[in-house]
Amino acid sequence: MGMEKTSYRVLYIEDDYASRLLIRKILNGPEFHFHEASTGMEGLKKAKELRPDIILMDLNLPDISGTNLTTKIKSFPELKHTVVVAITARDSAEARELSLIAGCHGYISKPIDPQTFADQIRQFLRGKREEVEVEKRDYYHQLYEEALVDNLTIKLQELQRSNSLLKLRTSTLKDYSRKLEKLLTIINDLQTCHSPKQLKQQLIHYLCQLFSFDRCLFLDVDFENLILRVAMGKGLPHSRWKNFRFPFQTQLFRRLFKDRQILPNLTIQQIDHQEIQKLLEEIGTQHFTLAILGTPGNAALQMSSKESIKDLMKPFLSSLTAPEEIDVQNIEDHLREFLLSEVFYIGGYLFMDYTDPNRKLSSHDLRILDMLLRTSTLIYQNLQLREHLKKLFIRAEKDAITDYLTHLYNHRYFVQQLGREMNRARRHQSQFVLIMIDIDHFKDFNDSFGHQAGDLVLQKIGQILRENTRKSDTAARYGGEEFAIICPELNKRSGQILAEKLRKIIEKTRHPFTREKGITISAGVAAFPEDADTPQDLIRCSDAALYEAKRKGRNRVEVFSPALQTASGN
Repeated sequence: MGMEKTSYRVLYIEDDYASRLLIRKILNGPEFHFHEASTGMEGLKKAKELRPDIILMDLNLPDISGTNLTTKIKSFPELKHTVVVAITARDSAEARELSLIAGCHGYISKPIDPQTFADQIRQFLRGKREEVEVEKRDYYHQLYEEALVDNLTIKLQELQRSNSLLKLRTSTLKDYSRKLEKLLTIINDLQTCHSPKQLKQQLIHYLCQLFSFDRCLFLDVDFENLILRVAMGKGLPHSRWKNFRFPFQTQLFRRLFKDRQILPNLTIQQIDHQEIQKLLEEIGTQHFTLAILGTPGNAALQMSSKESIKDLMKPFLSSLTAPEEIDVQNIEDHLREFLLSEVFYIGGYLFMDYTDPNRKLSSHDLRILDMLLRTSTLIYQNLQLREHLKKLFIRAEKDAITDYLTHLYNHRYFVQQLGREMNRARRHQSQFVLIMIDIDHFKDFNDSFGHQAGDLVLQKIGQILRENTRKSDTAARYGGEEFAIICPELNKRSGQILAEKLRKIIEKTRHPFTREKGITISAGVAAFPEDADTPQDLIRCSDAALYEAKRKGRNRVEVFSPALQTASGN
């Protein structure tokens, strides 16, 4: 091979204007000379004229399938060695294999990552090529030939339907087309936002611009106090909405937005809440639209799968200077908790209305609004995810021994410290105690109030343990809702007194979400060397005492005794 080229001609064949605009921005610079085409035939013509170094194309073009177009490109001698890469939202193994059979060098799924896209293209220009497994080639060759016929039939049917719609709804489609063009520009602009807050501000602005809403308010969820607060708005003076507080009923909102993102053209009479009705009347609302920036819980469950989490973490893992020192499993667990929390999949709610009582959203307006909100949700959650991952990895590199939620020591550090403390106590012929603590009925609490509320309780208890133990003590989150405290130089009686003190403080502490009764704990105390002479046995003894505290009714402290060991069968 000769010297590596310093600039490349790039041709992007894509009917989606926003996608072309985004990639044009990403590949903007002296390294890439960008050309584009909106149809397959236009792209084929430009490819023959330009002889580009690389052709990027969507597989689902309006006039020809991407696989068929790839075959045509490769049939021209001057384009035989041109790199062809499929960029498509059809994220399936079958689509990938068929694109490779057709002649593509590789396959990139939408939505693309603006941070890594240029590097992916450079890899293909340097010779990267993906191949179909040998044993599967015959099968996919046959499937490809069948797909050519199917695609042709489908395209003919789509053209017939499109022509019929154009004849019947010319004026509506013109308006729809105009708004779609605006929508594409808006989405492209939203993709350049640097933070979730900036995206919310931009979204408010564009909603009023695109749909001519007279007023638009963004409502943030205060999960601690179960209220909606107006975070920002347009069309209504700040003095009018700064003190608005809407009750947030978690189950009600989950049910309302279970399968949809928009509740269009609501009336005041449909709101079964006098306080909210009064607020709407004060601002002169006749009917309004309510929407969510977020996704249903089942979508969050899909994102929190083990495979999805590993894919999300890959770019961050590759940038670590000392990955062997990072507890990757711990980060995965924390990320999974975040992906399942309301904070991630509920970004907030949008209130939109017209001052003219006769004006409402049309059906095609609702379709465009739905597209905008779904895309905005993906961008918003991607920004949130990046921020959260960045914080997780920064914290992991700075402090691999701390539990991120409670700021106590983590389980791994606790195990190491327990061994060290036992060795120290042996050398100095001293004693220490281990206190195991478990939050009572924590699963029921989570089921009632949600994981976000549970996280707040764990954080509060972590704060209490930090503030009410000695500097020489090691307070750790043992796992889930269980905590452990290593107390050097304390005997069993002193350990019992400390555990009882913590129990009383926690019982008297007011926690968010609780109304009638507070949070309580059960605790078990065991001592070295009185009860056990190995770390594992000491943990077992403390656990046995903790189990006894729960058996006797919870919200109490029990001290280990040989009788408990006999009862537990140890």
